[in-house]
Amino acid sequence: MDRKKICEEIVELFIRLANKYHALEKIPVDYGVGKDLYHSERHMIDQIGDHPEKNITELAQFLGVTKGAISQTVKKLEDKGLVKRYKGLENEKEVFLELSEIGKTVYEKHKKINQESIIPLYEELRKYSDDKVYFLVEMFKWMDSFLDDSKVKMQEHTKEKH
Repeated sequence: MDRKKICEEIVELFIRLANKYHALEKIPVDYGVGKDLYHSERHMIDQIGDHPEKNITELAQFLGVTKGAISQTVKKLEDKGLVKRYKGLENEKEVFLELSEIGKTVYEKHKKINQESIIPLYEELRKYSDDKVYFLVEMFKWMDSFLDDSKVKMQEHTKEKH
């Protein structure tokens, strides 16, 4: 087995998958409430619904994005009437998020769709031994870490150039 060639094939497949996923993110979806939602908005609704105890800072840390990115997406969701901001009782600087009634409807519908969409993956993984499935999960974790490291290296390289 030519491991170098396999590595190149894995990278090419990963890039192709990332590009396809990125294209999917650009398709707005209406969950029956008359509001088109993009992937980042749907994902934010999921996170707010799944983690109502997290403030904006904690959500940003949890998702690995800036507070500004959270605020931009939340602003869009507020404008669509899906999310509300409120200040913490103990610390007024803390800003929390809650889903409006329409937001809760979208959250429930999106959760159901997500559960249905993973059925083919579940069926595919049933064909393989636990060891192979575990290996796949470990590889995805490794790729996640590798991409984090690559980002840092690219940022350092960019700083050196300027």
